[in-house]
Amino acid sequence: METDLHVVELGRGEPIVFVHGGFDCAEETFPKQRELADQYRVVLVDRRGYGDSPPALRFDFDSQVDDLIAVMGRGAHLVGQSYGGVLCLLAAARRPDLVWSLTLIEPPAFSVARGHPSVERFIERLQAWYATAADKPAERLVPDFLRSFGLDLPDTDLSEQDLADAVTSAHEPPPWEAEVPLDRLALASLPTLVVSGAWDVAPPEAREIAGAAFRVVCDEIADRLNAERTVFPGEMHEPQLLGKPFNDRLREFLRHATIDT
Repeated sequence: METDLHVVELGRGEPIVFVHGGFDCAEETFPKQRELADQYRVVLVDRRGYGDSPPALRFDFDSQVDDLIAVMGRGAHLVGQSYGGVLCLLAAARRPDLVWSLTLIEPPAFSVARGHPSVERFIERLQAWYATAADKPAERLVPDFLRSFGLDLPDTDLSEQDLADAVTSAHEPPPWEAEVPLDRLALASLPTLVVSGAWDVAPPEAREIAGAAFRVVCDEIADRLNAERTVFPGEMHEPQLLGKPFNDRLREFLRHATIDT
């Protein structure tokens, strides 16, 4: 693996590269997945511009996919949450030979379900945030983004790193601009698991706006890639934070994916 990104590696065995979404670094997104190092080589990578990785000089999908492919080396299992899931889809489409399996946690790959009312409504709300984000004070980015989901800001203070990560998120291209070639990915027949939260613990507005849109996208991806599909009660956009239930499901999937491949 040759990369200038900040990477934490734990354990030995088949590598699992964990790719975080916006606003957070890898260790904040996947703290409960460290326990998988008893069986796998857990690779936690901060995307460029996040955490302890170097600043991003370019904000586009291609350069981020380049970074991800460099981290994968000779091949790995990929687990991507949110925006990281979109990047994993793009990396798998470009280099399916390096992807041993693909686990997607609520990727905002909205381009695969354009025209669906739930998806279009959510994009409309997110467009308002992306249109003004680059000019907003860093302190406003997170609360305004959460409101587009129908959520309120948790009662916690944001660190300097949180604010810096939010600024990076504000400069990334909107996720629906990523053209995800599901037909090409389907031909690759990669073992794929699509995961979402049930959004049963969300406020009604968030469940009807964000939860509904992510459910449509996850179902569409699972259907077109002939993927396994799991919905976790008790969580919204980050079911990996459940810890053991998520990890047990991932272990089961990876065990079969390894046998099949």
